Amino acid sequence: MLLGLVSAILPFSLVAADSSNASKPPNVLLIMTDDQGWGDLHCHANDSINTPVLDQLSHESVRLQRFFVSPVCAPTRAALLTGRYPGRCGVAGVSERLEVMRGDEETMAEVFANAGYRTGCFGKWHNGAQYPNHPLGQGFEEFYGFCGGHWNLYDDPILEFNGKAIETKGYITDLITDAALSFIDEAGERPFLCYVPYNAPHGPFQISQQWFSKYSDGILSAKTAAVYAMVENIDANIGRLLSKLQQRQLSDDTIVVFLTDNGPNGPRYNGGMRGAKGSVHEGGVRVPCFIRWPGQLQAKDCQQIAAHIDLLPTLAELAGIDWKPAHPLDGRSLVRLLKDGSDESFADRVLITSRPDKANLDQLGRAAARDQRFRLTIEKGKTQLFDMQTDPGQATDISKQHPEIVDRLSAAIDRHHRQVQPIITAPRPIPVGYEEVPSVFLPAVEAHSSGEIGFANGNGWAHDWLSNWTRPTDSVSFDVQFHQPGNYEIIVHANASVAGTQVTASIDDRSTTGALALTSHQRVVRPDLDTDSQPRLMMEFDRKSLGTIEVADTSQVKTLKLTADAESTFHLDLGGVTLVRTESESAKPMHLFVLAGQSNMAGRGKMGDEDRQPFPNVMMLNKAGQWVPAIAPVHFDKSVAGVGLGRTFAIQYAKANPDVTVGLIPCAVGGSPISAWQPGGYHSSTKTHPYDDAAKRIELAKQSGAVKGILWHQGESDSNDDAAKIYKPKLQDTLERLRTLSGGDVPILIGGLGQFAERPWNEARKKIDAAHRELAQEMPHTGYVPSDGLTANSDLVHFNTASLKEFGRRYFSAFQSLTQ
Repeated sequence: MLLGLVSAILPFSLVAADSSNASKPPNVLLIMTDDQGWGDLHCHANDSINTPVLDQLSHESVRLQRFFVSPVCAPTRAALLTGRYPGRCGVAGVSERLEVMRGDEETMAEVFANAGYRTGCFGKWHNGAQYPNHPLGQGFEEFYGFCGGHWNLYDDPILEFNGKAIETKGYITDLITDAALSFIDEAGERPFLCYVPYNAPHGPFQISQQWFSKYSDGILSAKTAAVYAMVENIDANIGRLLSKLQQRQLSDDTIVVFLTDNGPNGPRYNGGMRGAKGSVHEGGVRVPCFIRWPGQLQAKDCQQIAAHIDLLPTLAELAGIDWKPAHPLDGRSLVRLLKDGSDESFADRVLITSRPDKANLDQLGRAAARDQRFRLTIEKGKTQLFDMQTDPGQATDISKQHPEIVDRLSAAIDRHHRQVQPIITAPRPIPVGYEEVPSVFLPAVEAHSSGEIGFANGNGWAHDWLSNWTRPTDSVSFDVQFHQPGNYEIIVHANASVAGTQVTASIDDRSTTGALALTSHQRVVRPDLDTDSQPRLMMEFDRKSLGTIEVADTSQVKTLKLTADAESTFHLDLGGVTLVRTESESAKPMHLFVLAGQSNMAGRGKMGDEDRQPFPNVMMLNKAGQWVPAIAPVHFDKSVAGVGLGRTFAIQYAKANPDVTVGLIPCAVGGSPISAWQPGGYHSSTKTHPYDDAAKRIELAKQSGAVKGILWHQGESDSNDDAAKIYKPKLQDTLERLRTLSGGDVPILIGGLGQFAERPWNEARKKIDAAHRELAQEMPHTGYVPSDGLTANSDLVHFNTASLKEFGRRYFSAFQSLTQ
């Protein structure tokens, strides 16, 4: 369901549970880990793992001892967010779009946002990557993480922040926590719903030796050692979140929930339960669930069955939200159970577990029904019944002794299957053409292929790609639902073994063709610690625009079909396709501006709400090479901070030129010296090649428009005696190269270094400043932008937010003077 602007202007829609909460609704911190089983906690009698924070949280919480989720990741997430069984939400699996939650579902984020809450999601989404199935289309105001089922690299990953790909530095669990901490810090007076679905300890099994060495003693397998190390790292990060609540005096005002999304991802200790991840038996779906609210809920054990579908109605009632669900819920509020330790109305309750077979969604697949005492399972047509009180390990089938129980629980499964079967078998086209997201990526794992084409890793999970494309008769296709007519640019992410390989895209009777260059990308093995498993491959892809196709009729699902051919034997790898909606005959030209230099150009100003709002006709090239609305941060340099000068410049330019679209090309790299801005230059701190990366981005951006200017701010890292001596000729060489790349004699603007009274300039910095001023005079069509009067952040290195915005206005004024 799309969250409208109403949530931003409505007052809190709250009915307090008691007078003490009437004026201050509680915050909610909802933490879920990925593939961590019930037994992956020290407090669950596992002496092989160290989880002191979660052990203490358990001690302070209501512990739901019979808490159940779905057998795999995406269904659990959909049920958690909606209070409905995943099949009702359209979620039936974890790949091939079976993980996509219907866009009209009402999520926990929407419920809380409409009650005045600030909402953020930090981590793994896995319920749809394209808008409106994306977190930003499902009620979350802020999203940091990734949308697929897993991520390939956990160190320095490229993640998404509010629709933009960003480079990061650090371990993924730490980075997710950093983003959540910033969200809590910036919440202000509004209550918040902070959803932190960590992706660990899901594979790939990657963790630093600092954590891994503690468990890699030869007793545990490498995989289990990595999992335990990843869980201990999670434990430490949850400690950071809870410490933040305490530091901000929010602990008593915040409901903290911890759970995991399914059973353990492999054979290891799990309390003697039968089954693991993917299983409909107890060990596949019973997980820890701790709920803490100091002063409101007393720590205790609750033995009655409960499930993921219960958390939305429970949290809504605890928060006092007066809410009428848009769709019937399967979940029930657990408030009485949490407060009293039992709820007699749950006595006859039956919970359903479903694991459809993705090849036969119209059939039952694997399923289970669980009441307070019994678990009935159906696998491959075989029905079994277990008494979970006397046989918790499910060793003995008692179905023949209790046919009446089998009939009752089987009927519940059959009834559920008949209800959800039409939903999970419905077509799942990829939505394209929403105004909010003009550029949409169609990953290869959501495609259909013919002939000999297959997945490189064999399974078609997230990040896999289509390979072995060697015949002109083979093809790849995507089912697409266009929501607006218009011209759509077709960009393929593909690697060709033969230069000039022709790829043709067609929709209905229209087509467009482009020739691919010979690729330089090679397959690489993912650096996993789990050496016993089959190595997984990774690959980067070249991008090539094939041209545009006009789509006029949007009433039916369309097929985007790709074919390929070459003059000689060819081999094609396809990572996906990007569709970009452009305006029709009256399309606005795009004026491009290069943002280059180091951190003051990238931006380190603190972000406010206005910095996260798109401005009409101001776009930026994201890390994935897509044009997206230019909201802060307009760089790939640091995970979640901050405001720079480029966006303000672009806004001023857009106001003065309403008939064009402004496209920013972020290239600035914090801390980069001028030596890194030479061809082949490397910046070790950020592990980037600033000049080479900029060259690639400029060439890519020029496919969409013309470069109109280069905005440069750099020099702090060269403010030492040795570097300053050779700075001027190196800077001139760099600027001339960037100008040549940009095409023509485009204007260049060089910004002055910060002049902060608290940090006087040394002689080297004076030489850098002189070089800036002199080159602005000596090079044609080059201007200098003064920094006089601008003020610093507390670090005395970077301009603060107000000064960076003023600097952006000065850049625009200087550009006007230079071009007039």
